[in-house]
This record gives sequence, C-alpha cells and structure tokens, in this order.
Amino acid sequence: MSFEEIRQNRIKKLERIRENGFNPYPAKAERTHKINEAILNFEKLVQEKTEIILTGRIMLIRTQGGASFAQIEDESGRFQIFAKRDEIGEKDYIFLFTNLDIGDFLEARGSLFVTKKGEKTLLLKTYKILAKTLLPLPEKWHGLKDIEERFRKRYLDLIMNEEAREIFKKRSKFIDAIREFLKNNGFLEVETPVLEDIPGGADAEPFITHHNYLDKNFYLRISLELHLKRLIVGGYENVFEIGKVFRNEGMDREHLQEFTEMECYAAYKDYNWLMDFCEKLYCQTIQKVFGSLKTGDLDFTPPWQKIDYFDIFKEKTGIDLVKYNDKDSFVKEVKKLNLEGIDYKAGQGRIIDAVYKRLARPYIKGPAFLIHQPAIISPLAKKKEDEPHKTERFQILINGSEIGNGFSELNDPIEQRTRFEDQTKFCAGRDKEAQMIDEDFIAALEYGMPPTAGFGVGIDRLFMAAAGISSIRETVFFPMMK
Repeated sequence: MSFEEIRQNRIKKLERIRENGFNPYPAKAERTHKINEAILNFEKLVQEKTEIILTGRIMLIRTQGGASFAQIEDESGRFQIFAKRDEIGEKDYIFLFTNLDIGDFLEARGSLFVTKKGEKTLLLKTYKILAKTLLPLPEKWHGLKDIEERFRKRYLDLIMNEEAREIFKKRSKFIDAIREFLKNNGFLEVETPVLEDIPGGADAEPFITHHNYLDKNFYLRISLELHLKRLIVGGYENVFEIGKVFRNEGMDREHLQEFTEMECYAAYKDYNWLMDFCEKLYCQTIQKVFGSLKTGDLDFTPPWQKIDYFDIFKEKTGIDLVKYNDKDSFVKEVKKLNLEGIDYKAGQGRIIDAVYKRLARPYIKGPAFLIHQPAIISPLAKKKEDEPHKTERFQILINGSEIGNGFSELNDPIEQRTRFEDQTKFCAGRDKEAQMIDEDFIAALEYGMPPTAGFGVGIDRLFMAAAGISSIRETVFFPMMK
C-alpha cells in the first residue's frame, strides 16, 4: 500500500468515527496516572482494585480474535493494554480495533493485573480515542542512516527515538544546573535586546533585519557582551544572561547560526579569579547532570592545564609572535608553512587566528585553559601590564574546540575606541567579522566601569562535548537545514 493510500484509508476511519457520534479530537482527557506512576504504584493499585485511566500514543497492536494487546506510550514510559471482547462488549471491541492504528492517541480506563508472562497490564473497561492519526509512523527509525530526515522531522525522531528524547531532557537539566550555580553565587539573571543598532562582543558576521515602523535596519545580536557590561556600568556587580545569539557563518558539526549563549560578568574580579570560577561552574554542572567528572574519553577533574597562546603557537608553527609586529614580515613567515586556504589580504590578527586554528588548536584535548591571547585578536580584553602584546584572556578548550571565552574586561574608554578603530580598518578591508565602533558603549565606559571579569560560552557546544555527542545539531530541537 502506498503512503497516500494509507492516508486515505485512515481518513475513511476518521469519517466512520464521526459517523458513529464520536469526536476523534476531544478537547481534553481524563488521565488519573502517568504511566510511570502506574508502574511505581502498581502493587498498591492492584491490592486496592483501583480503576485508573492511562493515556498515550499507541505504539503496538496485536489482535488475537476476541482478545487484543496494545502498548501505549506517554512521556514517562510505555504500558500494555489488554482488551477482551466480552469485557468491553462486542460492538465497542470491533469498533475500536477496526478504526484504531499505530500512532493514534488513546484514553484507556481499567484495572491492573499481571499476565502469565509477568507483564504489568491494564485490563481495558472503557476507552476514548483522543487523536486519530492520518500519517503512519516509520516502522523502523534508522537514525544514523537518515540523519537529515531526523533533523527536518524532529517530531518523528522524538516519537521513535528514546535516546533523542533523553538527550533533550539532559540538556534542560544542564541549563538548569548552570543557572542554579550562577544564582547560588550571587549573580542576577537579566535580559538584554536581541535587536541591536551595532553588533558587538564577538568576531562574527551578523544577520540584518528591518524595523518597518522605524524604517531602520537592525542587527540580530552576535553576543550578549556589550549590553551586559552597560549593566555593570549602571551599578550591578554580578549579572548573567542565557539567550539566543545569531551568527551568519558556515555550518558544520560544531557551528549553528542560531545558538544558546550564556554570558556572565563580575565586577572587581579579573581573569585569574574567573578561571577558577569557570572550572567550578563546568565541574559542578557536569557532575550534577552526568553523575561523574569523567564523560566518554574526557576527564574534567581539576585542576585543568594552562597553556600559553604564544608558547603553543611557536611550538606548532616555529613562529615567535613576539618578533612579528608588522603584517608583512609575519605573512612572509606564514607562507613558509605552505598552508592552503589562508586569506593573506585579511588583517594580521585574522591570519594569526587562522594559523592557530589550523596548526595548534586541534592538538589540545583538554579540558584546558589557553591563556594570554594576542591583543590584536582580543579587542575587548585588557592587556597584561608586564607583557602588553598579550591580554588577560583565556579560552576553554575541549577536544580541539573552543568551549568558553573569558577575560579581564577592557574598561579604558580611550583604548577601547582605538581598538574599535583598528577593527573598523579591517571592516574597510572587507572583513565582515571585524567589530564595529559602538559609540554608546564607549560613552558608557566614559562614565566608568570598575575592573570586571567576563565570560561567555555556547551552551549547545558545551553540552555536546560533555555528553559525547558527535554533532551540535543533535543538541537542538530544530536546527537550521539547507
């Protein structure tokens, strides 16, 4: 039978249900117990001969003349239903199993008992169809063989794939644990605008949208940073936000154009304090959600290794970044590495970053802190006083990927303007990811921002690493698709 023939057959069943005076899509159900509650309280319910009402999607039907078995599933579990012709009446029995299909939602009232095979079962007394399905469920769901279809029709993936459902339950607990840790440490949760006049806080190409009433273009935020630091200027000392950010960049196993970011800012703190804080945040969250600091081949047990950016760059490339302050001499050295795909027309910072990501970052398993990134690639980070070519910045690296970025925040408004102006030169040189000048943010700094430590992490990527998931698209319900 073709797909459309199956659908038409189910539409005929739907019409029969209505012709017999039943509503195949009632407004509510009369459930008394979730399935897991029936299982947990099974012995008590049997002893007390309590009739209960279970609801759920039918996942199996097995008809044997005057007796039939079905399995229904709700969010909490799966349970067996046993229907007998002489128990519910011949008319209702025939009507039910003539018009019922796998995938339909059913309300089942009855009493509990144990079958000869030892299976906990509900003996059906009365029933109600809660939702008649018109399309058939997949008979088998080959996730890895049909991965694109899984993402496009996530609802089918969730119906058939218990593992996928569990991933998203853990993700929810993961975010709850992060939020709980921050609040327990005195951070105030806030919300900042998604639409911005000037995108900032990260090197990324933004999405643009148009506000009809104002007749003005706005950017979807690429970071939470600059508005959160405005709140530090305004007098709050510990703030955080968990929200969506948007970056108009490529798609791969660890990049999404829309993802969930957590950023937190603490006044009167620096990057050394922040590294200790983030180590605790990660470890306590992972321990709480996964029950161990060892997940897959990773061991998050502190203390984590600290690796100097300049040291590993020199180790992997042979180039000492301290010696190359001008672009021309640096490019000359990089070309000796014979790397393909390097855009030598980009700014020096962008080239440094591209070489690092190609030759150094993939070899850092972590979890580890990569510290002291060059000032030229860190426009919002404070410089080290004793080594001004470096910044008080760190990135958390896990399996060769950046999963967290923090630093002592630059709070000198004059230097911040200079850094923005340097970035603007890169914009003029066709670098779409270079940061723009945010005049209002500079004005905020001119009113004074105390020493501040700030940190941001893409929660989807962090959860992906901690859970040992191979693709970031497995961590979001509805990833963008081609």
